[in-house]
Amino acid sequence: MIFYVVAVIKAMILPPLMNIILISTGLCLIKKYKTASYFFIYFGALTLVLFCFPPFSHGLLQSLERYPALEPPLVVDKEQAIVVLSSGSHSMAKEFGKAVDTAGALERNHYAAFLHKQTGLPILVSGGYVGSSEISQASVMTDTLTNSFNVPVKWQEERSHNTAENAIYSVELLKQNNIDTIYLVTHAWHMYRAVMMFEQQGIKVTPAPTMFTSYLSNSFVDHYFPNAYALLDVRIALHEYIGILWYKLRY
Repeated sequence: MIFYVVAVIKAMILPPLMNIILISTGLCLIKKYKTASYFFIYFGALTLVLFCFPPFSHGLLQSLERYPALEPPLVVDKEQAIVVLSSGSHSMAKEFGKAVDTAGALERNHYAAFLHKQTGLPILVSGGYVGSSEISQASVMTDTLTNSFNVPVKWQEERSHNTAENAIYSVELLKQNNIDTIYLVTHAWHMYRAVMMFEQQGIKVTPAPTMFTSYLSNSFVDHYFPNAYALLDVRIALHEYIGILWYKLRY
């Protein structure tokens, strides 16, 4: 139940539903409170246009990318394991006949597999059961790494529902195995919040970010014309900033 309540709240405070609510509020107030109604309508409409503008969305995402990419070939210092954070799964992909990773989870797994082959370090995958799913995200990630990338997974953390819990439960597992220094794999825009949570649990982190904003298309049309992909990037970035603020207040 809590999962669905949180999902509704997120939808309401993030674009595009946020903009629809603003514009709708303005239309409802237009007869009695014209000045206020115009503010809601124009603010909702103008921010929606701005959110669809790629230079704005890319800049917002890049502002979150505070850790640089690791340069291969990698030389292990004190790292003892690789931790990969989940990014969702499709509960039943008809063409596969089973649950599979989302695109984001696949990107993280791809880089984790690369790191493993460079370093030989064991992998921990972290992700619990979401919604009504009968299989954990960690299990789906394990299946992908094992069967698609031919990479073994040593530990599965299956209790977490968010980044903070990824850190709490993963570190619990790691400390049981006398591990105190890790490579942490997640998207570049998500790394700041992830490192903050893992270090709070008393573990040393070498950030191993993947999928930087610089990988996005640089063609003239894609970069300067408003599009839905830019809107999605803004949604991701705002979600991260809200998450960082919430975690700092709560944890």
